[in-house]
Amino acid sequence: MSPAVDPGAPPARAWRLALLALLILGALLGGRDLIRAADLGYVLTAAFDSWTPMIRALDLLRGPEGAALYERLFFAEQTKFQYPPTSLLPIDLLGAIMPLSLANLNLLNLALALLNAAALALLTRFVFRAAPTPAFDLRWLPALAFAAALLFQPFTRAFVLGQIQIWIDLAVTLACLLWWTGRRGAAGVLIGLACAIKPQFGMLLLWALLWRRWDFVAGFLAAALPVAAISVLRYGWHNHLAYLDVLSFIARHGESFHANNSVNGIVHRLLFNGPNLTWDPNAFAPYHPVVHAATLLASLAFLALPLLPALLWRRGQPRVFDFGFALLCFTMASPIAWEHHYGVMLPLYVLALRFTLVEAPAASRPRLLTLLALSWVLAAGRIPLLGALSGTPFNVLQAHLFLGAALLLGVLGVAVYRRQDARAPASDAPHRGGLSSPAR
Repeated sequence: MSPAVDPGAPPARAWRLALLALLILGALLGGRDLIRAADLGYVLTAAFDSWTPMIRALDLLRGPEGAALYERLFFAEQTKFQYPPTSLLPIDLLGAIMPLSLANLNLLNLALALLNAAALALLTRFVFRAAPTPAFDLRWLPALAFAAALLFQPFTRAFVLGQIQIWIDLAVTLACLLWWTGRRGAAGVLIGLACAIKPQFGMLLLWALLWRRWDFVAGFLAAALPVAAISVLRYGWHNHLAYLDVLSFIARHGESFHANNSVNGIVHRLLFNGPNLTWDPNAFAPYHPVVHAATLLASLAFLALPLLPALLWRRGQPRVFDFGFALLCFTMASPIAWEHHYGVMLPLYVLALRFTLVEAPAASRPRLLTLLALSWVLAAGRIPLLGALSGTPFNVLQAHLFLGAALLLGVLGVAVYRRQDARAPASDAPHRGGLSSPAR
């Protein structure tokens, strides 16, 4: 017997056409990177954003100046190597089994990018397969999700630049999939490994501790502690301490270039403090006390948002929506959040769409769907001609990706705080998430 369909719901074809139109619009806005990503010859020879500084760092570590990696590379040579020493371990290992050429590293990135698109499709299949009698047929959504990954400009940007961010994106997508299927310890392992490259994801350990999500904590530590120990043994304790000076410098300065979609970048540009349209590979934005203060306040706010539910309702358990909400908050809290850093939003769109179509109150679904659609349009590609606003106070619109991320964060925030509000003040009341398993 066919599932019951809400007679007031739009027909399935209308939903398909609307979502397809959004995908196409995103593809058009991200056209330049799509063309470059399709030109394998360009990518294999010109992409260097992560690989060149990392290979240079490994060369220094093997030489007489290896004990002072960041003093030499970051501060003296002014190379923007902003990764922790732990990030070099996988590149170091790859160098032992194959030449560390741009072509080899980008071919690996191509395979991981396609794997991430497949993982996103699988996540979509699991998320909507568990949906109780949806208002319309959603079986075609996994194929749409696969296409969305390849059309999402922050994700394709990472591939075009030769960015290790692709590895983080894959870890996040798989972590969301593992959490959904009840394997939260394995999700913790992946986030612990991602933390070796992106240290701010270490906040997810504190988040899990506050929630008393011990399986995630155990998985995180099982991955992160051995990696940290091996890194200290191989690269020296001093280099790990010196990395704190790098983080402090970045927090005080940040980047004014328009691709920095963070509060730091927005305030720099509003104050016209540093270059907006020109990328300087060897210098950061000048120090400005107002920018520094705004960066600290914004970071504290983004860090507090996902931790507050854990502190207020500690008898409950976090769901995958809480996990996605925290992950996006910790991404946006950084003083430097380049366009490609927002590739982690892809699985979060799937989770937000699940909440909107299945769990949100019927009266609020049109509003939430509108916010998601607007978020996708703002985030999926570069909106042309906004560079003309760089010399005006309207240059805030250059951060349309940040605005799109904020809208997605708002939808996930409704999922997080609505669930908590429904249970408060009786924190031991039954779970009302609407999912087939309350652990999700």
